[in-house]
Amino acid sequence: MSTVVITGARGYIGSALAKSLSSQGCALRLVSRATVPQNFDRASGTIDHVQADLRKEQSWQTLLDGADAVVHLSARTDLRAAEANPKEERELNVEPVEALIRAARNCRRPFPVVFASTVTIAGHAPPIPVSEQIQDEPCTVYDRHKLECETMLRDATRQGFLRACSLRLANVYGYGSGIASINSNRGILNEIMRRAGRGETLTLYGKGEYVRDFIFIGDVVDAFCRALVSDQVRDGSHYVIASGRGYTLAQAFDLVAKEALRCTRRAVEIRNVSEPSDLNSIERRNFVGDSTLFQKLTGWRAQVDLQNGIRDYFQRSLTVSRVAGAPHEAA
Repeated sequence: MSTVVITGARGYIGSALAKSLSSQGCALRLVSRATVPQNFDRASGTIDHVQADLRKEQSWQTLLDGADAVVHLSARTDLRAAEANPKEERELNVEPVEALIRAARNCRRPFPVVFASTVTIAGHAPPIPVSEQIQDEPCTVYDRHKLECETMLRDATRQGFLRACSLRLANVYGYGSGIASINSNRGILNEIMRRAGRGETLTLYGKGEYVRDFIFIGDVVDAFCRALVSDQVRDGSHYVIASGRGYTLAQAFDLVAKEALRCTRRAVEIRNVSEPSDLNSIERRNFVGDSTLFQKLTGWRAQVDLQNGIRDYFQRSLTVSRVAGAPHEAA
């Protein structure tokens, strides 16, 4: 049985990945900054919840001891918070990777690491579709820091301390393990599905003409699992993880409204409003990803299209709500 360290394990992707790896028989070290759950049974031996400050090398030394691989998901993803306080954002997003690399120097073998990155490193106006060959044009603090982390991991891999790769994720959505993303400006589709499930009006900026590539959470989890077992991809490179199909925001909102009506019998209004004047250029981007390289190396392929992913969200939300005694509420 392999032991995998997952940072950001209480988050949206981390919790879904932990559930998948646990079902595959992996032992897990689930890392977060929060306090360890009081009802956690440490005698189980297969899942260990760890509270750690990932900016400290000693924390990483403890985490790596006896482990087989790391999936580093922990990050603050709030675009506006990063722009407002770049120094604090760097402490939270870059310093942990620096500490990981220092700790990995003491390992007896190159340590496997899969890093969660973002397709927005390509910038606000990349040529479409975006593959690994596109020149990077990061235009936000968050994206520049993600690229800095990718570069450090690539260099550490070339120096022989790590066997790392970075997965650049498109817009991730879906029910997952039932834990919502805490950041609405990085999880717009989940946010509007929650609102639609409650029968609330959906607010769409302008005509909703910006194009996004929405990738289902289950497909993202599968990509991380394949990267963990593929030595070929962990060569310091980055890979685009996307569905390969673009939808305008208007099309996505319309699909959400239709599925909400079908599943909850609630008609959802979509209201067009003017764009706010302070909208960041990265929020005005058009994006469609090309994951051909990762597909060729791992056999991975996005399996769930947008309509079915949205339908899955409402069906699972309704099931949970009914169990909780609220049969007419889709959370």
